[in-house]
Amino acid sequence: MNGKNGWLLILPLCLTTGQAMAASRQQPKPEIFTNLLQCRSIADDTQRLACFDQQVGAMETASQRDEVVVLDKSELNKTRKTLFGFAFPKLPFLGDGDDKDEAKEEEGFSHIQAKIASLRGIGYGKWQITLEDGAQWMTTEAVNGRDPKVGQTIEIRRAAIGSFMGKVEGGRAVRMKRVS
Repeated sequence: MNGKNGWLLILPLCLTTGQAMAASRQQPKPEIFTNLLQCRSIADDTQRLACFDQQVGAMETASQRDEVVVLDKSELNKTRKTLFGFAFPKLPFLGDGDDKDEAKEEEGFSHIQAKIASLRGIGYGKWQITLEDGAQWMTTEAVNGRDPKVGQTIEIRRAAIGSFMGKVEGGRAVRMKRVS
């Protein structure tokens, strides 16, 4: 999206599966990026350098205005992990979670694992759980057996029909939903 308040994302090395790469090739590349790449085709060294200088300057200005954001694969994975549990439209650079290939088993696609930072009982054996990254989840069914404790590890996995199952160390899995 390009505009006054829009963000333009350029994501090198972020697409790992063949299908995701094919989908990204079908989408047009941002003009600021294609202009930069076109500089390589200039034969004259002086003109090519001038083109690169101009286009890199334009890229830097767009970055300072938050019109362009550049993420490497590591930053993309961190972003994907913090967004786990929220419903978004299918975005090729984040992955859509529908494929069952090995790449989708990465943390952030099919599951997350984190420490519990805080807990709040909300009645009837249900809990609101805040993870160390600030994400808040709520159990939608009672936790039977041992109550969760701050500092324990919780694993939350995608389940059927857009739902999620969470399992605290040594406990049984219960249905959960992301609340913030």
